Amino acid sequence: MIDFGAFREHVCDDFKRRPITYTIALAVFVSAFFYLCAGIDRAFAGLFYVEGEGFPAARIAKLQDFRDLASQVTLTFPVLLLLGLVLKVAFPDKPCLVPPRMSLYFITLFLLGPGLLVNGILKVFWGRPRPINIEAFGGAWPFQEAWVIGSQWSNRSFTSGEAATVACLLPLVLFVPREWRVQIGVVTGLFVAAVSLNRMAFGAHFLSDVTISIVLVLVLAALLYRLMFVTRADLFSDAALDVRLTRIGEALARIGPELRRRIAARFSAPAN
Repeated sequence: MIDFGAFREHVCDDFKRRPITYTIALAVFVSAFFYLCAGIDRAFAGLFYVEGEGFPAARIAKLQDFRDLASQVTLTFPVLLLLGLVLKVAFPDKPCLVPPRMSLYFITLFLLGPGLLVNGILKVFWGRPRPINIEAFGGAWPFQEAWVIGSQWSNRSFTSGEAATVACLLPLVLFVPREWRVQIGVVTGLFVAAVSLNRMAFGAHFLSDVTISIVLVLVLAALLYRLMFVTRADLFSDAALDVRLTRIGEALARIGPELRRRIAARFSAPAN
C-alpha cells in the first residue's frame, strides 16, 4: 500500500530543494493543457455569459467596487515597500522600516511580472481577443487559443495583468513566521482566486489567461528567491543592502546643499 503521507512529505521536501524546476514544470503543464484542451476556456467563460445580456456580472456595482479595492490594496503593497527604501535613503542614520531584501524582492517581482512580462511583452505581441469580444459571446472576433500569436487585436486578453499583479502577493508565505504560513497562504490564495474569478465573470479574461499569469509569476518568484536568498545571498543580505542604502543617503546629503545652491543661482540669474 502506498504511504501517501510519506509521499506528500517527500514531494514537499523536494519542492523546497528545487522550486524553480517545479514551477517551470507547472507552467509548461498548464500551458500545454489549455492549448490542447482549448474548449475548456470557452466552456468556463460560457458559465458567466447570458444570451442577449452578455456578461451581466460586469454591470454589478459591488463587483466593480471589489475590483477597484483589490487593485488599490495590491498596488499599495509595493508602493509602501518602496517608500520604506526611500525613507532609508532620506534618513540614512536610521534603520529600514522593512527588511530591505524583502522590499527589493517584492518590488522587483512586481516590476518583472505584471510590469515587464505580462504588460510589456505578452500583451504587446499576443493579440488574443477577450471573451466578451469573440463570436461565441456576441463579439466580432474568432476564438483564439492560449499562446497563439494572432491578429493584433487592440483589447488584448492574454495574459491577465490583474491576475499577475495580485499573484505577486503569494510569496508572502515565505516571509511570515512558520506558524502563520498556512493561514497567510489560504488568505492570499483566496484573494488571488477571487480577483481572477471576478475578471472572468466580467468577460475580460479566459481561465487560461489568469492561470498562466499566476504560474508565470510563480516561476519569476522562484527565480528571484533563488537569486536573492541562495546563490547571491551575501550580495542581497539585509546588512549589505542597508550599508548601500546608507551610503546612497549620505552621498545625497553631501551633494544636496551644493545642488540646491546651483539651482537657486540658475533661477536667480538675470535674464539676458
